[in-house]
Amino acid sequence: MGFRILELGFGRNRSGLLRSVILISIVSALLALTLPNLANAQASDVVDLLVSQRSEARVAELLEELGGHAVPRPHIWMGELNSYWLWFDHNMARRAAHADSLRAAEAQVIAAAQALGMNPIQWRKFAAEEQGVFLEHYKEVFWRAIGTPHPSDTLATSHFRARLNNVFGAPTRNAAAMEQEGYAGSDYVQFEYWLIANDSIPVLVLDLDGPFGRGLLIASDEAFIDDFPVLKDDLIERILDSSPVPFADYYNSLERDQWYRTGFDGTEYFVRETRRPRWANRRSREEKWRIFR
Repeated sequence: MGFRILELGFGRNRSGLLRSVILISIVSALLALTLPNLANAQASDVVDLLVSQRSEARVAELLEELGGHAVPRPHIWMGELNSYWLWFDHNMARRAAHADSLRAAEAQVIAAAQALGMNPIQWRKFAAEEQGVFLEHYKEVFWRAIGTPHPSDTLATSHFRARLNNVFGAPTRNAAAMEQEGYAGSDYVQFEYWLIANDSIPVLVLDLDGPFGRGLLIASDEAFIDDFPVLKDDLIERILDSSPVPFADYYNSLERDQWYRTGFDGTEYFVRETRRPRWANRRSREEKWRIFR
């Protein structure tokens, strides 16, 4: 019975409802005709607003991801501010900072070179326990061998080593470094002297083939390449002006696949085959102690 009453009621009001629907349709059509662009304009404004808000939020996210601030740029339409431009601006800022640091380093090099030509060179060796300090200051150095020929280049390396021991004392590193100091020496290198000239120019002095080599491998920061001849001549002169003093090193020859005990006993130089030392099997591979050549 209730269903029939509802159905009858709906039937009685059907004509009125139909007239209301028609009226609403006509008004909507008139509004569409009279204001054809109003709806599109409002919708466009909303979309633009949402896009703009999202762009601003993304900009903030990207800047946070980059870990810095982009270089200020002229005002542009937000649609152009994409990840590429953010990367570009950030990269340009880093390049500018790097260029500034290079100019400062170049000024320091020039000042050091001028001092090098005007005053006697002051040399200092870094001791084994100072390796961390040396690497912290010169870890970004591009090392280059000083190839300037010298008459002493044919002298046996062992004679240089004995005189270096007089001028600078024990090497900064040698093959027995793991046993003596707890850090790894360079593979297949008998000794390394880490020096600094005039408190500004780093210099490395190494053997070429242990007791079987001749001359020395001398390297420095390539930024001072114009001063290489002066550096080498002064260093070699100091070494040769000194007398040999006793020393003893281990040397691991890659070519001969053999360990040697070598040195100077105060009377003669010696090279003796030896077993692989026990400490050589425990050598650390800690990369922070490495100078890559």
